[in-house]
Amino acid sequence: MTAGRAKNVGLTLAAAGVGIIGVAIVFGLTTSSGDPDWVGIITLLAGLTMTITGLVRAYRKGTPEAG
Repeated sequence: MTAGRAKNVGLTLAAAGVGIIGVAIVFGLTTSSGDPDWVGIITLLAGLTMTITGLVRAYRKGTPEAG
């Protein structure tokens, strides 16, 4: 994979992660009774993981993929 392609894939993954975080926030992190909505929280954490993974993949140094 070329350096430009690896960066594009990483940034796309990060953008998707940010979108998932947005969806989790819009749909709410609590239920109507005020209890935590665990599905929303897990979705938020998955989006955060995707965002971090994408940024690391896009900007890591010292590997042939990222240049």
